[in-house]
Amino acid sequence: MKRLFIALLIVQSSFFTASAQNTPRPDTLSTIDRIFAAWQSTAAPGGALRVSRAGELLVEKAYGMADLERNVINTPATVFESGSVAKQFTAAAALLLVKEGKLGLDDNLCQHFPGFPDYGSGVTVEQLLHHTSGLRDWGVVAAIGGWPRGTRVYTPAHVREIIWRQKRLNHEPGAQYIYSNSNYNMLGFLVEKVSGMSLQEFTEKYLFTPAGMTHTQWRDNYNEIVPNRAIAYGRENGVFVQNMPFEHTFGHGALLTTVEDLEKWNLRWKNQLLSKEVNDLQRQKGKLNNGKEVSYARGVVIGNVNGVTQISHSGATAGYRAWLAYYPEKDLSVALLSNDGSSAPERLGVQVAEVFFGKKETKDPDFPEVALATEVLREKTGFFINKTNYDTLDVVLRDGKLWINPWGAFTYIGDNKFQHGGHILTYANPNQITWKSPDGSSQTFDKTTPYRPNPTELAAFAGIYSSDEADVKVTLDLHKGRLRLFRAPNTYFQLTPVYPDVFKDEEGNTLVFSRVGYAFSTGRVLHLWFQKL
Repeated sequence: MKRLFIALLIVQSSFFTASAQNTPRPDTLSTIDRIFAAWQSTAAPGGALRVSRAGELLVEKAYGMADLERNVINTPATVFESGSVAKQFTAAAALLLVKEGKLGLDDNLCQHFPGFPDYGSGVTVEQLLHHTSGLRDWGVVAAIGGWPRGTRVYTPAHVREIIWRQKRLNHEPGAQYIYSNSNYNMLGFLVEKVSGMSLQEFTEKYLFTPAGMTHTQWRDNYNEIVPNRAIAYGRENGVFVQNMPFEHTFGHGALLTTVEDLEKWNLRWKNQLLSKEVNDLQRQKGKLNNGKEVSYARGVVIGNVNGVTQISHSGATAGYRAWLAYYPEKDLSVALLSNDGSSAPERLGVQVAEVFFGKKETKDPDFPEVALATEVLREKTGFFINKTNYDTLDVVLRDGKLWINPWGAFTYIGDNKFQHGGHILTYANPNQITWKSPDGSSQTFDKTTPYRPNPTELAAFAGIYSSDEADVKVTLDLHKGRLRLFRAPNTYFQLTPVYPDVFKDEEGNTLVFSRVGYAFSTGRVLHLWFQKL
């Protein structure tokens, strides 16, 4: 009976809020409810949604539970953590200082932080804003050391220490785009040093208060009591479990807010709250050293949905999820906050936006199949490797077609090209493939002989290795004929050989060995050195 009463509260609260002001037709609201059907339960977390056009509220709804233990429902006023949506606030704070002439986009970090590693080529404020600095993600470095975020309490001092002790960058500053939270922690440190104020004080005075954001603050002390805050959840073995961000770090994320406050913030794109100069600076996409443009601007991503410009950012911290988007041609704002760590906020948010400006029909490209002789297909099979990141392709012949796990069969479409689901393989010759993905990115793979070292050869890699940058030691040994990595107290990874002196662990990370150690690479951390002792 209690659950039924709570369920009725959820329905009544969301419908009343949505219908109180000039709302869309009931079928529009029903469509939105279907998008969030998984959250319409008293046994699951959920979220809150707010949609407005030209500053006029269209929809404000809440779904699911804020606290599963105490049977507290989410409401439109529930406070959530916004994950990396917070980066646009840190960027805006830095850009206000740029506008005032107190900070320069081309300033080298060493100008503001004497003793910061120079790396032979200085890191600039501009590169931090666009994630092109090459700074390794401190949270990933910590995870490599055996302490991922969420397993211990991290403070700004920890973040600073991890960033400062890195002896190398992922790449030359400005050469690549690699998303890294360290960039925005550094921007937060910069704002505090240049302004002489804490990030909370600065943003409260110059961002939150002018925008009318009365329920927004940085989570710089996770022990603080925050009224109306939802508990964050994840899933383990199909069951919801608490997944809260127990850390004191901020700037990269950690902004506590509501959907109403985020909508007020989105209005600044039109009302020039921060000035047209700051808005224009924030929307400006990044450029690499070679002139190539990247979609990440300054704290926001500039994209396109069905021909409509989208200024957006997603967020994910522990079990919190977030999405904030503004569509300038439609003057449409979509703010979505959630305490369901298994949700996909960007997908849900875009679906909501499409309810209001339509979804463009898309057709898969028509690739008529072209016949190709079996003996020609057989020449194109083999084991291929990308010699940059050591990804591999095992191309086999099956049922008269080229087959690559896990994708499946690739159809020949002529001109030495094969396709599967929009992915195009082009053979320059039987020994080299270019793989082009639907998003336009491409990789080159060369045919090679699979690396299958025997136990004696594997034994040469055994030993103790240490990384000063990750502050960790690991042990490699042979176990049942395979190379195995052990990290105290109880973590083991099986290593699979993919190329001479190159191995992949069970999570797809790469270890490239030399006689004196190995370089470890994962998504946001490249070439982290482990010295053999």
